[in-house]
Amino acid sequence: MASRPATKPWQKHAPPRRPSYVPLWQRRVEEEEEKKKQRHAAAPPRAAAPEEQQQAEKTPRRTSTKRGDSARRAISANLAVLAAISNPNTKIGIVLRYVRFDLYFEDSVVAAQAVWPAPVQVAPGGSVPRRVHLVVSSVSVTRQDAALWRNATAKGGRPVALRLAGRFRTQLNFDRWFFRYRYWVKRQCTLWLDPPPSGALRRSRC
Repeated sequence: MASRPATKPWQKHAPPRRPSYVPLWQRRVEEEEEKKKQRHAAAPPRAAAPEEQQQAEKTPRRTSTKRGDSARRAISANLAVLAAISNPNTKIGIVLRYVRFDLYFEDSVVAAQAVWPAPVQVAPGGSVPRRVHLVVSSVSVTRQDAALWRNATAKGGRPVALRLAGRFRTQLNFDRWFFRYRYWVKRQCTLWLDPPPSGALRRSRC
């Protein structure tokens, strides 16, 4: 029985030898890859043609267009409302636990403000005034609403129509029976205002 030759110390970590026979298809693939590497290394960087440069200069940047479009679709305004909250019931007092006003232009909500301090107590047959300041600061709306806003607020334009919606968390106090009943009340009013800078109230409908 022939004995296996001992491995020499310097051959322990030697890389495996490539087999002497390599298939023809594998050699062709390796040659094609080597040619591609040589072509990429020798090819100089391609310069843009004059026509391509002119086309790139003519093409506008999308970011600037979007910014300009969003700026044209944003509206700003300040509205101060003095709301008189009245209690038509002459026998039962009410307590408003939460009061909030939402301002609409067409179908878009442009401002919202809660009324503080809360709660608001209204005696039977009484009325309590509350001042609300609604700030519309660069609010994005639809293109159609933005066009209507620009036409309405232009000099010599028609009155601007805004819709004011109020939500009231109401509590009825029946002191005689020590009973409290809470429910939500919603109220809407349409306001017609003069164009800026005056912004005077022309009429209202609730």
